[in-house]
Amino acid sequence: MQYEFIKELYDYCSQTQNFNLLQQLINARERIILNKFEGGTIGNLEYLFSTSEATEILGKQPCSSLPKVYFHIEQMAIKVFGCLLKCSTEFEMFKLIHKPMSVLHRHLDVTKKNSTSAIIDEKYHYELVQDISTDERYFHTEFSEHPLPLSDAIVLINIATFIKEHKWYEMLNHLEISSKGEHFILYQYTDNNIYPTIISSALIQTTSNKHDWLFFDNFFQNTKWKPNLNADGLLSLSHATSMSPLARSQFVDKSSTEIENDLFYSILDKTRTCEAIRLTISGEKSKANYHLYLAQKGLAMALKESGRDIVFTIIEKPAMVLFYQSMNLLTPTQSPYVFTSEQDVNKSGIITYKGIWLLKNASSAFNQYSFKAYNANIISLRKKLRNQ
Repeated sequence: MQYEFIKELYDYCSQTQNFNLLQQLINARERIILNKFEGGTIGNLEYLFSTSEATEILGKQPCSSLPKVYFHIEQMAIKVFGCLLKCSTEFEMFKLIHKPMSVLHRHLDVTKKNSTSAIIDEKYHYELVQDISTDERYFHTEFSEHPLPLSDAIVLINIATFIKEHKWYEMLNHLEISSKGEHFILYQYTDNNIYPTIISSALIQTTSNKHDWLFFDNFFQNTKWKPNLNADGLLSLSHATSMSPLARSQFVDKSSTEIENDLFYSILDKTRTCEAIRLTISGEKSKANYHLYLAQKGLAMALKESGRDIVFTIIEKPAMVLFYQSMNLLTPTQSPYVFTSEQDVNKSGIITYKGIWLLKNASSAFNQYSFKAYNANIISLRKKLRNQ
């Protein structure tokens, strides 16, 4: 029934030339529900749409600012999916997978390989693509039976992992960011497939687009973030790239926002820094940790080879956090990752960390430690923390 509803909705949107219908509906409903809280601080969209205030509105009260048909669609979406946000997620995936065949197969007869890609662990390729929207290659993903253009493949993976799996529904309004610009990709050629399969991707943003950086977004720049920059981390950072002189004492009693902005503006050559976000890991679940290791290693080497020194990023995957913490304990003045602030965003016990990746140190660490040794460090530190 879900497929049939999505297909019928897709056909209706195609006839009316309005593929943003669900997003218009969600945005309108978000405003109405927020008004019930009179400006109070509310959680993310998933939380907002699950409140009792939302339950009294969604599917029960028509929206006066939208056509009547929108209310009927909303009622059906809730009946079929139980949630308007889940319906919108499935719709966005359907749009990508079911593009007109004439568009999808326009270049399928041409198999292009990038001779500039590098190989990691014998059979995995990695590279930086300057603008994925102009790349004509096709790739397989685990979420579609047929290959898709690179930009569509990356958007589909972002929807399936960040939105469908982790319920970051806010990204529904910002999917175009994942369809263009510089990206890192890790991929693999498999038997009986002429098109490679994407294993990992990440969006790279230069300092010219700092106003779009997630790192400096209002959500990540508030008093809920606890500063955790230490002296060794600051020393490691000062050795990693050219910076104005900084001392740990300068940051005493400062907020995380002030500290992180001070660090950014002390960097002398901004062309040697960037932001990396939306790191995705795909493929067999049994290889997820291995693919995460390869993705970090490939990304560190690719960005270092491109002339970057440091990367502003946000991490919360426990394996990544534990590995960097273990490396910082072993080589405190040659940290691969300098932690700047932290917060338990969803009050789930999983801490989200903001920090700066030092590419020379990170590349050295991943070249020094095999996947087996990488795992051993993670397990060792996890045991130590449990026994504290």
